[in-house]
Amino acid sequence: MKTISLLTILALILASALVIADTPEEFLASYRAALEQKDAAKLFSLYYTEGCSEGDLQSMKEMLPLMAFYKGKLQEIKYEPLPKDEDIVHILNGKKYETTYAPQGKISFSYDSNDGKSQYKGGDAYAVIGNKYRLIAMKSSDLGWKGPKDQQLVFNLLGNAKDKLQVSYKWNASGVDLEKTALITPSGVGVMGQFFESIKVTSNGDDVDVDLSVIEGGKDIYTSQHEVDPVVGPKGA
Repeated sequence: MKTISLLTILALILASALVIADTPEEFLASYRAALEQKDAAKLFSLYYTEGCSEGDLQSMKEMLPLMAFYKGKLQEIKYEPLPKDEDIVHILNGKKYETTYAPQGKISFSYDSNDGKSQYKGGDAYAVIGNKYRLIAMKSSDLGWKGPKDQQLVFNLLGNAKDKLQVSYKWNASGVDLEKTALITPSGVGVMGQFFESIKVTSNGDDVDVDLSVIEGGKDIYTSQHEVDPVVGPKGA
């Protein structure tokens, strides 16, 4: 009887602890503790991995220390809204990567280097699943792609623009056509894929002087001459 009573009490204590840990404050505290202690197993336990293959899980275990543990002092950890342009599906080298659950927000963190001269920022998507706060993992599926590996695709917008530019770009990755539209300042944007299908840049402002250059697999394949409305890459022309 004593054994049964002790087990029952222990179960009740553990159940109470789980309920407390399900609050946003306790979940954030668990996340912070895993980062501060550089405890990969503890951090891994916070992820929702339903649908992940053994390969996905192994890759995740190998990448977590590289993505979350840094030399320096851990600073602010906080909840943030999920960015509107957050990509939750990726195509790379014949595989489709997608979230194990629809993200509801993000937890961000930052480290200050030991010399105080630099800072690293990172974070994870999260969701409340069955009344429990969980970090969201990525799962993969094979697309059956038999072509060449995807390569680095980059386009650069160089010049001056008073307002942000609207850029709509389409590209092919492992045989899958993808597209995205974003508001950006003159800068570089990179994706992985086979080739750019088209790139269109528009602006509502008058004070714009921007050139577009396109690089595929490390080779310059296109450079515009002060064209902005619209600018279309070579494969979309």
